[in-house]
Amino acid sequence: MRLHSDHEGYQFMPKFSPRHRRAHAAALLLATSALIAPALAYADEGAAATNGAATAAEPAADASTDDAGAPVITVTARHREERLQEVPIAITAISGAELTSKRIERVSEFAIKVPNFSALQQNTRVSGLYIRGLGGNASNDGAEGGVGLIVDNVFFTHVGFSWLDFVDLENIQVVRGPQGTLLGKNTTIGAVIVQTQKPSFDPSLTIQGTYGNRDATQLRVNATGPIIDDVLAYRLTFANSYGGGWITNQYNGEKLLDNHRWSVRGQLLFTPASNISSRLIVEHYESEEYNNFYPPVADVTENLDPNTGQAISTRTSWSSKLKNAFGYTANLDGPNNANLNNQDRLVARTDGVSNEINWDLGGVNLTSVSAWRRLYFRPYNDSDYSPYDIYRAGYDVDVNQYSQEFRLASQSGGSIDWQLGTYYLHEDLRSNLRTIFGSDATSFFLSTSLPSSVLDGLEYDRDGHLHIDSIAGFGQLTWHLAPTFSVTGGLRYTYEKKQVSVDGYSVGGATLSSTLQAYRTALLNNLGGTTGSAGGNYSIDAQVNRGAVSWLVNPAWQVTPDILVYASASYGEKSGAANTSATAAQASLVITKPEKSTDYEAGIKTNWLDGKVTINLNLYNNTIENYQASRVDSANAAFGTYLANVGKVRLRGFELETSFQPVPSLSFNANLARNDAKYLDYDDAPAPVEYQAALGGSNASLSLTGYQVIGAPKWTVQGGIDLDQPIGGGWAITGFVNTSWRSKTALINPRSIYGWQKAYALTNAGLGLRSESGLWQLQIWSKNLTNKRYALAYSAASASAPINEVYGNPRTFGATVTRKF
Repeated sequence: MRLHSDHEGYQFMPKFSPRHRRAHAAALLLATSALIAPALAYADEGAAATNGAATAAEPAADASTDDAGAPVITVTARHREERLQEVPIAITAISGAELTSKRIERVSEFAIKVPNFSALQQNTRVSGLYIRGLGGNASNDGAEGGVGLIVDNVFFTHVGFSWLDFVDLENIQVVRGPQGTLLGKNTTIGAVIVQTQKPSFDPSLTIQGTYGNRDATQLRVNATGPIIDDVLAYRLTFANSYGGGWITNQYNGEKLLDNHRWSVRGQLLFTPASNISSRLIVEHYESEEYNNFYPPVADVTENLDPNTGQAISTRTSWSSKLKNAFGYTANLDGPNNANLNNQDRLVARTDGVSNEINWDLGGVNLTSVSAWRRLYFRPYNDSDYSPYDIYRAGYDVDVNQYSQEFRLASQSGGSIDWQLGTYYLHEDLRSNLRTIFGSDATSFFLSTSLPSSVLDGLEYDRDGHLHIDSIAGFGQLTWHLAPTFSVTGGLRYTYEKKQVSVDGYSVGGATLSSTLQAYRTALLNNLGGTTGSAGGNYSIDAQVNRGAVSWLVNPAWQVTPDILVYASASYGEKSGAANTSATAAQASLVITKPEKSTDYEAGIKTNWLDGKVTINLNLYNNTIENYQASRVDSANAAFGTYLANVGKVRLRGFELETSFQPVPSLSFNANLARNDAKYLDYDDAPAPVEYQAALGGSNASLSLTGYQVIGAPKWTVQGGIDLDQPIGGGWAITGFVNTSWRSKTALINPRSIYGWQKAYALTNAGLGLRSESGLWQLQIWSKNLTNKRYALAYSAASASAPINEVYGNPRTFGATVTRKF
């Protein structure tokens, strides 16, 4: 039996009523208006204020202009400050100022600007970053992603860290293609690089307040300045977000899929001498949200012939079990069908400390990055999607990671630019899949004729522990063979030790007679994959030590000052996945082999009309062997569905990025991406549940060889318009419209009749007024302006669960006021 546990939940938390949220909003707007009122009176004076810092809007920290006035964007994806148009790799960068002005607040929202990028942020645990359709973690805590997340030079191991709201940003950079030589562990598909604003010796205070529909409120505060002039500076950032829930739980009136999060981040910048600096960051993030409900939208009630699609028999399904046990007719009218008696907020907390030292040793720069990070996650799910007390299932997750990196780098300008470094990572992870049975569980899973005590109060755990030690040495150099021609080469060796253990056991429940105990034991043995065990009890251990090499060859030719042509060949490996919720029957299948990624790319970057027009084109062909995904083994039915190396995947396509700025106040951008992401070898994929009876049962398989990768659209198109027009008197009108379109995509299995998302477009827009002094700004905005209903993901049906849909957010709108001191 496979219980449905694709969404999370386990803690009772305090409720926050609409009255409290409205009070919070009123207080927020009152405080904001008190700050803005002086700015209104001062606006005319602001344009001619006495000090230069207040007389002009501050440029983005990562953007400047060239001699012709065209924007120049600086990136650091290769651990050097380089102009975006001069970096010979496929990379998209968005400044912190643009992210703020366009209300791009979460990693998933980067997709409206970045080609071939998407992110699933279903909840803290079930999150993932995807480039060219790949990169997620297979919803298994021991499976690592192929798209690295790097924040302020610290690599984050668990996908749950991407759940955060990243605020007060300098920029984000999305690098496509393997980046393992410099960026390291598990960047075989690409990397998302986030850089936050650093402390400054120029004092400033910025307060931003937002009020939106569905009682959504938001506050952002950041302050910076000197503690000791030219020696020690601080930066303090606070952020929160409340309200916005848009699905009503009919059982108790609570608003589901809401925001309830806050964070605080403190920094110190220490510069005791002109050639050395130390940046210390301490931060805490916390969320307590109803982001663990995904409405049932379909149930597989018939067994179908996979060749004809015709029904051959009925099947015992989730809805039929509810009908037979309780006379309850399941409601599949998502999202208007929440009726849950056991749903509560999930809890996530993240803490982190990092310190980066940069030291100019005279021609050589030394960088040291030391970091610790912790994730705490506790869910509380109503896993039966009904008003009955049947069962709850979810993963308690705890992650601790410690890392240390040292880099030595030459200063730029010589005939050879080089970098050498070492990296160490230690990670401790616990992932405990807890299934808790309620008073109605016996009727649902076993029989209405048995007493409820057979399962009531019983808990079954599959408790996984993972320990990782990884050490690497790397080097990369760029040889400038001529003023316009260079070749970059890189090499990295990583040695990793993984230890994993999984224990299955039950706790709680009433003492039963031997007759009733037999029913309980049979069910628990099924959950644990055990035979003849006393209630599914088992313990398994596995360990693997592996070394891996990554390499890169990257020639580049600056044909003219405005045309760069480049190519690259690279190879990298993603660590083998550890199945931290393995059953006893899967004891020999706990750790997979690494994924192996070989990538070839070629591209051209061009500027035209004195930099007013930019056209960049990148072509890629990336093959991944030993691809990690779910499989079944028809010869070993006891294995069930398990995580394994299933074969080969190929990503092939192009990314075209363009921009046009005819005048300083108006700009246009358009992107087009084609992604032919195919399974080249995947013959034992689990068959969709509607075909299993015709193919031999729950251990049946179907080949996906030749099909488009699950979750990967073939086409994405993006476009946008930006306006920043002075209107006199020290004021300017601002506005933007951004649209992103994705083609039809299979979100479960391309051979299933369920789980398809039709092509759709999302549009965000905003209109604002700002003072040219940069002291204040007012903006009205909307996300998903056309209120498009679309799915981000689906969960497949099982013996005890329907097909659930993970909805994208409906239309949201609001007003944001920003005051700068």
